[in-house]
Amino acid sequence: MAEHITVAGNVATEPIVAKTDTGTIYTRFRVACTHRFRDAESGQWRDGASNWYTVFAYGTLAENTIKSVSKGMRVVASGTLEVRDWERDERSGVNVNVKADALGIDLRWGKVTGYERTSAGRKAEQDAEAQGEEWLPAVPEAPDPPADADGEEGAPAALEEAALTPF
Repeated sequence: MAEHITVAGNVATEPIVAKTDTGTIYTRFRVACTHRFRDAESGQWRDGASNWYTVFAYGTLAENTIKSVSKGMRVVASGTLEVRDWERDERSGVNVNVKADALGIDLRWGKVTGYERTSAGRKAEQDAEAQGEEWLPAVPEAPDPPADADGEEGAPAALEEAALTPF
């Protein structure tokens, strides 16, 4: 049984594009995921060990990846985990790969300034509309803000103060 994994890390190599023996396009790049922790003695943030993954994307995901991802970006990759032992000459090691089902930019570290739906995305939208379905679910209206202790609308004073307190 294949294990599903999601990793978030920095793209460490420029994505490359290639084709399989059967002609399927794929993209591959390395991602470094470094565990950060707060040192109990000094209170400072420290870098722990890094885990390295080779991410593979196939087909349309590969085409979109090569146009959207570059070295240094922070990404999130979700897919099937593949662990493979290797030997070459007198060396050996382990490759840890993620066969991606989904890839995206980690929005904790930046923002996307533009998004363009591909023709596959537009076709899915058209197919849904042709069947009388909505492409995107309706977004419910935001509920009214809760009343504070005095019965007035708005966030309770404790929440307002907490929102202003740096963490």
